[in-house]
Amino acid sequence: MDGHTDSTIVLAVTPKALRPGRWAIEWNGGYGEVGPIVARTGDRVTRRFRLAAGTLPGATARLAGFAFDADPGSWLGIEFQTVAVPTPAGPLPCWLVPGADSTWAVFVHGRGASRAELLRMLAGYRTLGLPCLLISYRGDPGAPPVAGGGYRMGAGEWLDLEDAVRFALAHGARDVVPVGCSMGGGIVAQFLRLSPLRSAARAAVLDATALDWNAVLAQGAAERHVAAPIAELGKWVARLRSGIRWDDLTQARHAAEFAAPMLIFHGGADHTVPIDVSERFAAARPDLVTLVRVEGADHVESANWDGARYEELLTAWLAARGIGSRLPEDHPAPRPARP
Repeated sequence: MDGHTDSTIVLAVTPKALRPGRWAIEWNGGYGEVGPIVARTGDRVTRRFRLAAGTLPGATARLAGFAFDADPGSWLGIEFQTVAVPTPAGPLPCWLVPGADSTWAVFVHGRGASRAELLRMLAGYRTLGLPCLLISYRGDPGAPPVAGGGYRMGAGEWLDLEDAVRFALAHGARDVVPVGCSMGGGIVAQFLRLSPLRSAARAAVLDATALDWNAVLAQGAAERHVAAPIAELGKWVARLRSGIRWDDLTQARHAAEFAAPMLIFHGGADHTVPIDVSERFAAARPDLVTLVRVEGADHVESANWDGARYEELLTAWLAARGIGSRLPEDHPAPRPARP
C-alpha cells in the first residue's frame, strides 16, 4: 500500500488489487473496505476506500474477502445484538441483526473463518426485511470446544445449526432460510437432510459450499502437490480419529433426501471447492437447485465480485418463493456508507 486519503487508497498493481468489486483490507490495528477502481497509473492503482476500524493503515496491509475482526456495527454501520444460543455443550455466541419479517435467515460461516465473512452477503436479506442470525459453532473461539479438537466438516456441527434454528423459532420466527458458505454450506446440507427441524427451512442459500469433501480434499492435495495415496491415508486417519464418514458428506449421493429449494452461488475460479461439486449436486436435483456461476470469483468471493448482481439475484429468487417483504420504493432499506 502506497498511500491513502479519507476516501481513496493507492495499491501496488497485483492481480488482487485489480479485481472488480469490493474487498476488505486489513493491517495491524485496523481494517477497511476497498471499493471500485478510480485510476491506474503505471504500477499503481487507486481505489475507493472506507476506514471501518482502527487508525489509517501503514505500508503493510492485506487484501481479503472479509475482515476477520469486523462485526455488523463496524462493517455495515447497523445495529445488532450479541445473543447466546443454548446447546447441550454450552452457549454459542451469535449476532442477531433485527428485521421485520417472520422468516429469519440463519447464517453459517466456513471452516477457519469467522462470522465476519458473512457480512458481505447480508444486503439482500436486509432488503427483504429478514432478521439475520449469524451463528458460531463448536470449535469456534468462544464456542464449546470439540472433543479431540478440530472441526468435523459438518458431520457434527449441523447440530449447532439445529439449536440456532430452534432459538429462532422460539424467538418469533415462523420459519427460516439457512445460509451457508464453504464448510458452512456443508453444515446446512447436513441439517436439511438429517434434522427433525428441517421442515422449518422454507429455502436455503449456499455459497461455494463444500458438498463433497472427497473432491475438496483431493483438490487441496493437488494444490499442495501431495500424492493421492498419501491424501487418502490422511483421510483414513482422520476417520479413525473423528468418526467422519466421508461418503456421508458427499451430498449428491443423498440428493433424494432433500426437500427445500436451494440457491447456490459458486465462483468459476474457485481453487478451494471445485465448482463441479455444485454442478453435480444441481444436476442431481434440478427440481430444487438453482446454480449461479460467477465467472472470475475465487472461493466465497461471489458477493465481493459483483455485489449488486448478487443481491439482485438473491432477492428475486427469495421473493419468487414468497420469502420476505420488500420495502416500498419510497422507503428503501437502510444502507451503510460505501466508498
